[in-house]
Parts: sequence; C-alpha cells; structure tokens
Amino acid sequence: MFPSLGLLTGILTGLVAKLGVRGLDKYGYLPQSTYVNRALKALEKDDLDEAIRNYRLATQKRKSTSKTEIAHEIISQAIMIRVAKLQARVDEIEALLHPPILSVLYWRNLLPRHRNDLAELQKEQDGFKEAIAVLQRLKEQLIEDA
Repeated sequence: MFPSLGLLTGILTGLVAKLGVRGLDKYGYLPQSTYVNRALKALEKDDLDEAIRNYRLATQKRKSTSKTEIAHEIISQAIMIRVAKLQARVDEIEALLHPPILSVLYWRNLLPRHRNDLAELQKEQDGFKEAIAVLQRLKEQLIEDA
C-alpha cells in the first residue's frame, strides 16, 4: 500500500543532492571550466548577460587562467561588435536627421508631414545611444573583474 522506505530515502537523497549541487553552482564553487564553457555557450546563443554572469562566477573564487583570459577576450569582442553595429546605426540616423543643406532630404525634413518621422528617428537614436552606454559600462565592469 505505501511505497517502500528505501524508495522514499532514495528520492529524498536525490533531492538533497540536487539542491546541494544547485547551491554550489549558484555561488561559483563548481570547477572554473564549467563556468567558462557556459559563458561561451551563452555567447553562441547571443545571451550576453548570461555570458558575463558565468564569466564572473568563473573568476570570483579563483585566479584567472588562460581559459578565463580567452573567455574575457571573446566576451569583450562580442561587446565591441555590438557597440560598433549600434554606432553604425546611430550614424545612419544622424545622416537622416541632419543631412547637408543642399540636399533634397534637408528640405524634405522641413515639411510638417515629416516631423513625426523625424521624432521617431530621434527616439530610435536615443535608444541606441543608451544601449551603447550600457554596453560600455558592462565592458568597464568586465575589465575591472579581470
């Protein structure tokens, strides 16, 4: 009628082990290579936040090794690539918002019906600039952690 005591003990032991490993993982006590591998896999999935979190766990308790230095360089380059793409888009929007005075676009921008488009472009540009600032702060924090 009732499950055997051995089965309940096995389930309880497995649950405690799982919670224990999860706690060790959360606070950075697993081997450093585990966190470095997770950071690189997160970059493959284009998850920069997860990559940085795992990199910090890898370097939090132990000295940097060649693997962590390589991961640091890869994460830094991923940040710089994102910044470069965002900056290119900001430059494109800047060219649309402030064209040369002798261009048709300049005179078209003066028309009232295009003001909403310009306002939307300005908001988009501001969002990109904010994203660039956030990425640069992440890179600075990553440099401080190294």
